[in-house]
Amino acid sequence: MVLSQNNTIFYKETLEKLKDDNLYRELKTFDINKDLALKYRNNTDKTYVINFSSNDYLGLSTNKKIISKLNKIIEFQISSCSSRLISGTTTKIKKLEKNLSLHRQTQSSLVFPTGYMANLGVLGAISDKNTVIFSDKLNHASIIDGCKLSQAQIKIFDHNDFLKLEQMVKKKDNDTIIKKKIIITEGIFSMDGDFSCLNEITKIAKEYDCILIVDDAHGDFIIGDKDKKKFSGTPSFFGVNSDVDIHISSLSKGLGCFGGYISSSDIICDYIINKSRPFIFTSALPDFLCDLASISLNLVNGGKLQKELHKNIDFFYKILEEFGLGSINKNRFSPIIPIILGSEKRAVEISSILLKKGFFIQAIRYPTVEKNKARLRVSISASHTESQIIQFIKTLSKIMIK
Repeated sequence: MVLSQNNTIFYKETLEKLKDDNLYRELKTFDINKDLALKYRNNTDKTYVINFSSNDYLGLSTNKKIISKLNKIIEFQISSCSSRLISGTTTKIKKLEKNLSLHRQTQSSLVFPTGYMANLGVLGAISDKNTVIFSDKLNHASIIDGCKLSQAQIKIFDHNDFLKLEQMVKKKDNDTIIKKKIIITEGIFSMDGDFSCLNEITKIAKEYDCILIVDDAHGDFIIGDKDKKKFSGTPSFFGVNSDVDIHISSLSKGLGCFGGYISSSDIICDYIINKSRPFIFTSALPDFLCDLASISLNLVNGGKLQKELHKNIDFFYKILEEFGLGSINKNRFSPIIPIILGSEKRAVEISSILLKKGFFIQAIRYPTVEKNKARLRVSISASHTESQIIQFIKTLSKIMIK
């Protein structure tokens, strides 16, 4: 079926408006090569560029030990082709969930096809019309959408403003019956790269009997309790792991695989199985992806990869200062380094120039961030070399000076 002329005009005008506002998005073609090099293909030719936009913080997505086992892992079936409650679960999914519970130091875990679905699945299941959710202003889109799809009242607190959060949490609304209060925040925020004030937020959650949820997609596997060499994420890093009621995370970032998961108590996971529509009505994560995640999980122990990542983060900031770009906010141990430019047009232009110069880094714009807070979002990996970092910053500084 072809859209009517009126409908076609509507969508065309909307896209033109996005272009005028420098908010238009288009897919670029990159083929993965090696050593963080991507083969960029446009309409006329192909070039090799260094990737500074990947969330593969520990370089595990291209780990040779893991890739070498891929053909051996896929033995009988690619996918179960159905939900776990229809076609049954598998021992490989259960093994991964057990390993994730040990990793996160919780009673139980549940794997979801993506971290996005995990947020939707949890918030929609544990909320009702007698629930209020307190959500950080800079929480990820999947949290925002999960809040919208729930029946709960949503109250937004300014980013990391735990004093304001406490005022909101203890305020009583006489017009409504509140039976449950939920606080949700990220561990490391995906666009600013800063840490949640978890020490203060856990105290508030305890004092006012709130369920505390932490989405730790960007902190998991890369930080944690360094003394124990256990990199189970931001709550562990701050020493409040046992104070978090529900941990939500990703297998697609620090672990270098694919999927999402939650870790919590036995009763919460049992409740999610019975009440979460994104869990009940979607196909299970394929066994071979569960196997790969279990293998990767073994490789994140010990801290060697994390040490390389943190060394690269420190080196990146050092070179930034040497090239006169030291005004960028420093969040040590966070692999996300935002270079705030403000102007959407300037962010797009600099991103395009960098691509031509051999570096892939995305311009992040509204609605991912607020208008006039556009940025380049640098993602540091343990796989980056010092030479790549120097060349990137050297090139960036020349462009920004012009």
